[in-house]
Amino acid sequence: MRAPGLIALLALGVAACGGEAPDADHSMAGHADMSAELAPLPDDGVMPVVDVRAVWMRPHPGGRDVTAAYFTARLSEGEIDRLLEARIDGAERVEMHSHSMSTEGMMQMHQIPPQDVTNAGPLVFTPGGRHLMVFGLPTVVEGDTVQGVLVFERSGEMPVTFAVRNMPPGQPSDY
Repeated sequence: MRAPGLIALLALGVAACGGEAPDADHSMAGHADMSAELAPLPDDGVMPVVDVRAVWMRPHPGGRDVTAAYFTARLSEGEIDRLLEARIDGAERVEMHSHSMSTEGMMQMHQIPPQDVTNAGPLVFTPGGRHLMVFGLPTVVEGDTVQGVLVFERSGEMPVTFAVRNMPPGQPSDY
């Protein structure tokens, strides 16, 4: 019967989409050094303009002080820019994260370096993929909004408002 396999696959999918185990380890032990110096982006003569949409954050799970935030960024002008960091008002720290499959077949979360946004397509931070891990933020609940800033290498700081919600505001294909 396929039910046990389907249940295990469904549980893995839920875990990868933003649900967290109560004892999830968010330390940087065993993670790559995110302070490595990146080569500056080439200057193509056009200042990039980044359009950010679908900005949202999950409510805090079960009294924890960690949550995840998501958005989609697309260039409306220029060839390339790079998301260097994100800041969220009231948070102790914000890290860019993603998921990968371990050699044991377990989904693992890890910090990722700055991410490029190009005119080839949007940079998507979504449940189960790239996301912002938000640490030490006072509790937020569905319906709240939280102010933040996305910092891009070439276009600078972009203020954003994270809507706190349980479900995404739309799909990247609706962009």
